[in-house]
Amino acid sequence: MQHQLPSRSGLRPASHHSREFKPCSFNFKNRLKAFVRPVVSFQATGLELASIADAVQSVVTAAAAAAPAPLQPAVSTIGGDIAALATLSPTLPGLGRLTALYYSLFSKPNPFWNIWDFYVGAPLTDNLNSRWSSEDFQLRDKLGGGNFGITFEGLRLLPDDQGVTTRSKLTGDQKKRRVVLKRVNMDRQGVRSDFLKTGTLAKGSAETGMVEAYMCAKIKRNPIAAASCAEYLGYFTSTTAEGAFTKGSQWLVWKFESDATLGDALDGKLGPFPSCLEEFMMAGRKISESTPQDKRDINVIKGVMRQVLTGLRRLHRLGIVHRDIKPENLLVTVDGQVKIIDFGAAVDMCTGINFNPLYGMLDPRYSPPEELVMPQNFPRAPAPFIAALLSPFAWIYGRPDLFDSYTAGVLLMQMCVPELRPVANIRLFNTELRQYDNDLNRWRMYRGQKYDFSLLDRNNKAGWDLACKLITKRDQYNRGRLSVGQALSHRFFMPEF
Repeated sequence: MQHQLPSRSGLRPASHHSREFKPCSFNFKNRLKAFVRPVVSFQATGLELASIADAVQSVVTAAAAAAPAPLQPAVSTIGGDIAALATLSPTLPGLGRLTALYYSLFSKPNPFWNIWDFYVGAPLTDNLNSRWSSEDFQLRDKLGGGNFGITFEGLRLLPDDQGVTTRSKLTGDQKKRRVVLKRVNMDRQGVRSDFLKTGTLAKGSAETGMVEAYMCAKIKRNPIAAASCAEYLGYFTSTTAEGAFTKGSQWLVWKFESDATLGDALDGKLGPFPSCLEEFMMAGRKISESTPQDKRDINVIKGVMRQVLTGLRRLHRLGIVHRDIKPENLLVTVDGQVKIIDFGAAVDMCTGINFNPLYGMLDPRYSPPEELVMPQNFPRAPAPFIAALLSPFAWIYGRPDLFDSYTAGVLLMQMCVPELRPVANIRLFNTELRQYDNDLNRWRMYRGQKYDFSLLDRNNKAGWDLACKLITKRDQYNRGRLSVGQALSHRFFMPEF
């Protein structure tokens, strides 16, 4: 049986003696269009770049003309560098100038602002902060005390208040003039003459008081950061001896904003937590009685955490690491604001104030396993000018801000897990966590049977996921833990529907 190969439709074999010619399919017009199109596009791009350059140059010319005469050459030069960069034709010196400008003005923490603040801003405002004296205040109730000082409620006196005593009932106007006064405990070590001029760790309560005054004054000069902290009014040294005003004692002054802390709320002193804060934290927002209680509770906790993390992020942008975030150091006001207080343990990573790579100040109940804001092999802080100039590099290398993000994670656990709200239990939690190499999932697997994680497990375990990413060890690159800014973007803070 013979098989016939299928023929190719439309084709026939051509003899080598004859050749078949077909019309040429080359279209010259189409090829010309294909060649001309990118050329025209390139020319159009060139025209756009030229127009951008003209626009930038006109702005630069106007800015240079409006600038003071001494600054006009610099503005014109920088503007020319920006115009060259916009047209994709930068020069090497121009790139160097723009890089230096960006580093000085926009890196974190900002070296230019911190140098100006330390050498210009601080001396200018120091006289305003130290204008007080003991005669300006009437001490009232004692609010609390610790290793480094004792705090009192006080009244800022006016000439009409001469008859006011410690137990006098205050008028509405006088209540608005209430203050918080902190008497710094004095010790034999005293204060070194060059303490705030060189980067070093505070020794004793007297220098710790100076650290707190320094930190609060720096925060006060930055309105954005100041909005998240207790309002600092200044300091004074008592020149008289009357009551608690012993002669030579150092005092710090803040505006009275609340006498209730998050610690009071967690201890049940304000009522069952977190519902005791719902009226304040949800102020201005309608609360439906039909909303499940656990959803209302987590919304209150989210409100507190969001404010704490926002405040820490603002401090970190100044180069300040608090190192002692805990419920007792968070004021809760009647209008639902959470204010950070107590900066005696804080460190300024821009100037090196209160920094030592080998030692640190911390609360073991809330501190991370590394216990230090920077690796131990990090050098001691140089002079404040050099420290501020190099601070962005130090921040990138050591990520000191992750110290505070760990403590914020412990705070989240304490608010969400009812069994961890008592102070003694949070200490036990940290001890147990160390036994499992700070692995929160392992701790929950072996020790979590006695705890209620329902608030953390809501919304597909959003809260638990955030806690695990905050309460964890650093890796070999000093990372491995969310920053407070990254935590604010976590899905835990997304609305629940």
